[in-house]
Amino acid sequence: MDFVNPPYVFVLFDGLLAPRLFRSFYGRYASSIELNGSETVLEFGCGSGGIAERLMPRLQNGSLTCVDISPPMMQIAERRLRSYANARCRTGRIEDLEIPDAAYDVIVIHNALHDVSSEDRPSTVRELVRVLKPGGQLILREPTKPTHGMPADAYRKLLGNAGLREIRSHESNVFPMGSAFDGVFIKPV
Repeated sequence: MDFVNPPYVFVLFDGLLAPRLFRSFYGRYASSIELNGSETVLEFGCGSGGIAERLMPRLQNGSLTCVDISPPMMQIAERRLRSYANARCRTGRIEDLEIPDAAYDVIVIHNALHDVSSEDRPSTVRELVRVLKPGGQLILREPTKPTHGMPADAYRKLLGNAGLREIRSHESNVFPMGSAFDGVFIKPV
């Protein structure tokens, strides 16, 4: 699928229906992310902002930057987050956004990394690690189904090769994703 210009049906579903249908799914995931409320957070591959919308009330003294390559999806995310002065949306590849080194305390990736082409994944992850502060955490949930996603060990290897250290992880079946890998990785100080 073309994620820069996804089909209208995908934009409609992800932007309008999914946040309503899967409200508790997004809410449970967002609430599982440990935050004290003052972090600078980057959500990579935010889509239409379903997770971001649930993170924002927890970042009263922090900020959230949403990044996605799809202009139509970012338009929805911008509308969804417009009432938050501490939320920012940026459209484009993470490698092209000229983000300063060590700009973020936390990076959240939910159901997006597996969609980056296999050739681009290593450079994308290296860029994410570059913008993460030493001691910062990369938190992800990604599918592990053979037909959609990658094996958990492939995520571990990809993140480990970029210099991150695994803190904790588990695999489980998560409705509506199916089999998924949840992990917390830290950038060494």
